[in-house]
Amino acid sequence: MKVAVIGAGATGLVSAYLLAKAGHDVTILEASTIPGGLLSTFDAGDGARLEYYYHHFFTHDAEINWLLKELGLADQVSFLPTTMGMLRNGEIHDFNGVSDLLKFSAIPMVDRLRFAASSAMLVYAKGYAEAEDVSSLHWFNKWAGKAATESIWRPMLEIKFGESASRVPLAWMAGRLRQRARSRDGSQEKLGYLRGSLQILVDRLVSEIKSLGVKIQLGVPTKRFLFDEDGAVVGVETTAGAFKADRVLATVPTPILAEWLKSDAPQYAKSLDRIKYIAATCTVLSLDKKLSPVYWLNVADPDYDFGGVIEQTNLVPSSNYGGQHLVYLSRYHEWNHPMASMSDETLIERQSTQLERLFKTEVKKHTKKSWVFRAKYAAPKVEIGFHRDIPDFKSPIPNLYVAAMPHVYPDERSVNNSIRVASQVTSEMGVDTSYVPSHMSLAAKYGRAA
Repeated sequence: MKVAVIGAGATGLVSAYLLAKAGHDVTILEASTIPGGLLSTFDAGDGARLEYYYHHFFTHDAEINWLLKELGLADQVSFLPTTMGMLRNGEIHDFNGVSDLLKFSAIPMVDRLRFAASSAMLVYAKGYAEAEDVSSLHWFNKWAGKAATESIWRPMLEIKFGESASRVPLAWMAGRLRQRARSRDGSQEKLGYLRGSLQILVDRLVSEIKSLGVKIQLGVPTKRFLFDEDGAVVGVETTAGAFKADRVLATVPTPILAEWLKSDAPQYAKSLDRIKYIAATCTVLSLDKKLSPVYWLNVADPDYDFGGVIEQTNLVPSSNYGGQHLVYLSRYHEWNHPMASMSDETLIERQSTQLERLFKTEVKKHTKKSWVFRAKYAAPKVEIGFHRDIPDFKSPIPNLYVAAMPHVYPDERSVNNSIRVASQVTSEMGVDTSYVPSHMSLAAKYGRAA
C-alpha cells in the first residue's frame, strides 16, 4: 500500500514508522523545513538543545518508553524528582502533596480538606473519565467548595481556556489529574526527560524511518487533495507537485484540514470547523541564577502575562546547559489576543518586570538571552460535548484518514499520547499495532470505528 502522511510532527513520524515496519511504501509531506512539529528544539547555547515548548513525560507513559526502547534510546532517559508551587494572593505556596495542601493558607482548612478529597475522587473513583456532560467548575463548586474552586480551579482553568473555563468537561479534568497522580512515588512526583532533548528522539526516528524506505519531503506545503471520479482521495497536490497514494493520512490541525476540504467536501469541512483551538506563547529566558527552587509554578493570580513559570533547570541540572538557568514562561490565549502580535521585545520587557515583582530580584540584570515562540494551534478548546466533534480516524471520504490533536482527548497532549494516537490510526488503516503498549493512556478513546 502506498501511503502519503501529511505532517512530520510526533504523530506523523510515528505513524510512518509503524506503516513502514508493516511493509508499506510511505512518503511524509511536511510544510516546514524541519521535522518535529511541536517537538522542535533550538540551540540554547554551547550546542545544548532545548524544546520550544516545555516537555516531559510520566513514569507510567508506556508508549514513549516502548518507542525509546525500540530506537535504542532507553538508556538516555532520566526520571527526576520535581516540585510544584502555586502563586495565590501574591504568595508562593509549595504544592507537592497533602502536607503542603494542609498549609495552603489561601483557603480555610475545611476547604483544603474538601479540595484533597474531591481531587482524590477524580483520580481514583471510577466513572469520572466518562463525565462528558458535566462542567468541571460546577462539579468542583459542589464537591471541593466555593473557596477552593475560586482560589485554585477557576484561575487554573481560566489560564488555559479563558472564557471557556466554565464549560470544560469533568472528563478532561479527571484524565489530567490521573495522569499526574500516577507519576508519584508517595508525595514525590518524578518526571522523565530525554538527555540531550527530544531532538535526539526526532533525529533517531527520522533516521530509522528513512532506513525503512520512508521518503521525507520537507518544505512542501499541501495545497489540496486529489480525487478520482468516485470522490475517493488518490493523492495530494503540493507546492512541489502531485503525490499519488492509495491512502492519505492527515496529521495536521483540523482547521487546516477543513480549509483543504471546503470545496470538495463542504459538509465534512464544516464538521471539522466545529473544533476550535487555543494558541500559546512561550518565552524562554536564560539567566545566570535561578528564580526559585520550584520546577513548575502555577500562577493563579491575575495581571501576569504568563500562567506558568517552568524552571527547566530545576528539573534538569543547569550543568547540562553550560551553567545557564533556563526558564519557560507559558501563556495560552486566543489567536487574536494582543500577545499573539506583540513584539518579542515588548513581551519580554513586560514579563521580566512582572517576574521582578513576583520574585523580588533583578531579573533583567540576570537575563543573558531570551527567545519567544508562538503556536497558533497549541491545543483544542475542549468544552461540554467536545467528544462528539472528534472526527473518526477513518474519514467519510474514501482513502482519507485523520489523526489530529483532538484525538488525544480526554488526556492532555504529550509525546506519549501522540504515539498512542499514531498506533490507533494505523490500526484503523489495517496495520497490526497490538505490540504497542497502552497502559494508562486514555488518548484515542474517540475516533475508532464502533
